[in-house]
Amino acid sequence: MTGLVQGVRRASVARTVAELAAMLGSEGGTLTLGAVDERTGTVDLSFNLDDADCGDNCALPPDQLRQVVEARLRSALPGLTVVRIDDSRQPVPAGDGGVAPAGPALSSITVLDPTGGVVPGDADPGPDLGSLRGRRIGVRVDVLWQAWDQTVDEWIAELERAGAVVTTWRRAQGLKGAEGERKQAEYDAFVGGVDAVVSGLANCGSCTSWSVRDGLNALNRGLPTVVAVTEHFVGLARTLAADNGRPGLRLVELPSSLNTLPEEQVRAHARSSFPALLDAIGAVVR
Repeated sequence: MTGLVQGVRRASVARTVAELAAMLGSEGGTLTLGAVDERTGTVDLSFNLDDADCGDNCALPPDQLRQVVEARLRSALPGLTVVRIDDSRQPVPAGDGGVAPAGPALSSITVLDPTGGVVPGDADPGPDLGSLRGRRIGVRVDVLWQAWDQTVDEWIAELERAGAVVTTWRRAQGLKGAEGERKQAEYDAFVGGVDAVVSGLANCGSCTSWSVRDGLNALNRGLPTVVAVTEHFVGLARTLAADNGRPGLRLVELPSSLNTLPEEQVRAHARSSFPALLDAIGAVVR
């Protein structure tokens, strides 16, 4: 193990935490800087959903939140040694060995080797799709964003005009246990039956996490893959892809205002953005 270079400056920590908070998005919870021990390199943060517009459904899951925070802080702050995150969603262990249902808990990340850097991962974006004619395109939709359904409707019409065969699959994110396993097996079968995948919509913390996760499932199978993401969450999508070893994951960017626009404007934008989708996935019409 290399020697630790201890110590951080509060101003540097504050800048990095502000960047993280902006990337995560205010509608998906608030990340706040607390105490900083500049000498030992210990940082305390808190995360809460008090001001979130859509509750826990829009926030990064606790484990992924910690991973994203750790990766960004490690990269920016070489003197970091310990990060503690007070996450309002974490249950508090009860005295009898059970788990209390409410209240914050402090989770710690101990950075053993902050000088080691971050492994860059595989920057390969995956193969280009090439000609659309006769290709099977799988579009992963969700249960959250009506504007994404409208966008996909328009893209499907264009894809089919170009000779592609399109199927869709709908993700209900966050399912656990037997139901979560069943839905994941269903998605795996869906990906196994197509030649390329378009995954979306990354338009909040949690749905960005799931859209990227499902996109990486396809990319790691060697399929041409693109994730649709609104402009505010591009940084988070890239961070999640990099943290999972595939920083080259292709993205197609949509406006953050998409879900607030009238349907006719959403559909018009979908038609005008279709060339960007083709470019992102390396597809051609011929």
